[in-house]
Amino acid sequence: MKSKVHLQKLEEYSLARVEQFVQNSLEVLDPEASMFHPDHKVLLKPNLLRGFKPERCVTTHPVVVEAVCRVLKDRSVNQIVISDSPALGSLSAVADKAGYGSLEKKYGVKILPLTDPIPFENEEGVPHLKIAGCLKQYDRIINLPKVKSHCQMTMTLGIKNLFGLVIGKRKPVLHCLVKNDKMKFGKMLIDIARHVNPCLTIADGIQAMQGQGPLNGTAYPLAVMGASTDMTALDRVFADLLNIPLDKIYALQAAKLKQFGQFDLEHMEISGPADYRSLAVEDFEQPYPIDISFNPVHLLKSFCKQFYELGIKEPANRKATP
Repeated sequence: MKSKVHLQKLEEYSLARVEQFVQNSLEVLDPEASMFHPDHKVLLKPNLLRGFKPERCVTTHPVVVEAVCRVLKDRSVNQIVISDSPALGSLSAVADKAGYGSLEKKYGVKILPLTDPIPFENEEGVPHLKIAGCLKQYDRIINLPKVKSHCQMTMTLGIKNLFGLVIGKRKPVLHCLVKNDKMKFGKMLIDIARHVNPCLTIADGIQAMQGQGPLNGTAYPLAVMGASTDMTALDRVFADLLNIPLDKIYALQAAKLKQFGQFDLEHMEISGPADYRSLAVEDFEQPYPIDISFNPVHLLKSFCKQFYELGIKEPANRKATP
């Protein structure tokens, strides 16, 4: 069977229109409505890299997350958890800054940090790799990446977003352990993605990030949302829409080598617009590449920043809030 990818042009974060896109996607991807059951506990994994407002395009837009919550509620799913492992700051502070604060009260969802890091034996032999053991508590995982350029891996989307399931400061350490081998890092990402196996990936590309992403880029009005049960196929389609050279997207190259998901466009069924290439752009600014490893000084600064955020800044902000 061909991998299905559903696309839609959306120029603004209208809750009604994004919710309709999610509904339409499930009609295409899950026509038997068997993906979610009322007794399921569902984890939503957005990109919550750092605590920035939605317009910075660092994080998955809260309207996208809210739309998914609404669709799940319509399907009588009542156990919904939002989680990630931010690079800096606590999950609660980052989620609040990103605009997720109202979701708990409106829909009864929980925003919970990832817990229980457990060793993960990977085919690439990357040492000290641990992912959140709490994932076993969930019946379904929905992957909610932001479409962003990435200065180390060229693009971050569905596959790369699951690296957030490695808890805390283990992530920059793992960057160093692959010794600037971007393909090895990409293969490690595939091992993680294969293990996590989300049932659905929905990409937020209404406002993407271009340039020196995933943190220091600028907003780009791509105006496209996409969904698939095959994250490789979805990443491949967005690479095509952004006109990014495939040999520079190391996670996709690794997926092709490790035969994870569908890489070839001719073996995909792309629905939505009559011609999906009508959504393609020519002026998306790609990042200039940098090494994948962090130098020791950078790592030390990162640990110190995290200590300051968790131990000093966030407690002070809580005291200052009436």
